[in-house]
Amino acid sequence: MQRFVLPIFLCFAAVSPFMNFMAVADEVTCSGIVPMSYRDDEISITDFGGIGDGRTLNTQAFREAIYRIEHLRRRGGTLLYIPRGVFLTESFNLTSHMTLFLAKDAVIKATKGANCTPLTGTCFKLTELELVALGSLDHDLSKI
Repeated sequence: MQRFVLPIFLCFAAVSPFMNFMAVADEVTCSGIVPMSYRDDEISITDFGGIGDGRTLNTQAFREAIYRIEHLRRRGGTLLYIPRGVFLTESFNLTSHMTLFLAKDAVIKATKGANCTPLTGTCFKLTELELVALGSLDHDLSKI
């Protein structure tokens, strides 16, 4: 009997902190969808020179906007608003504590360019990153 008590006690001791963590964790739903966080700070890609005409390359605008979000670190995070239009861009990295919000009929379209950084298997640890897409992300490079 004593042989079984120690392993059960050790299992309980190992699981206890996890149960406490689950009790105070973020909201969880059956669908896995949780309400969007409210961001105190909102900026638009157009504030950084972004033009959604389907012809202008907007890589620099995306990189500058995300650099601002990453380095100014507004309390509560920042929402980056992408208005209606087709925004061509090469690759860019997202950052923590931000929401990328695509308005209805907004498209972020990937391009192949001379300065295009190849996609890699690099893993980033991001926290509080939300992607809200009423528009779309077009990354099918075979059509370009």
